[in-house]
Amino acid sequence: MSEQWTVEAYPAVPPDEKFRQDLQRALEQTHRQQMAQRKLGTHGAEKPALSLGLIAGFLALILAAAVAVGLWQTQQKRSHPDS
Repeated sequence: MSEQWTVEAYPAVPPDEKFRQDLQRALEQTHRQQMAQRKLGTHGAEKPALSLGLIAGFLALILAAAVAVGLWQTQQKRSHPDS
């Protein structure tokens, strides 16, 4: 693989007319579909997998569990000082 990719060694080959027509038709169709979806409000309105409220609730639950475990351990140490 020591060959260099140069314009002289490998000249550019333009695509044929049918390819250009197919590409143009596909791009126009995609553009029309996206515009229709935006008008209907169906494009880009996907709900995130985890909402901010769900994440906040989960973090609050973890915090409450950690506080409960800490209080329980403190209570255990006070009732059994020799441990």
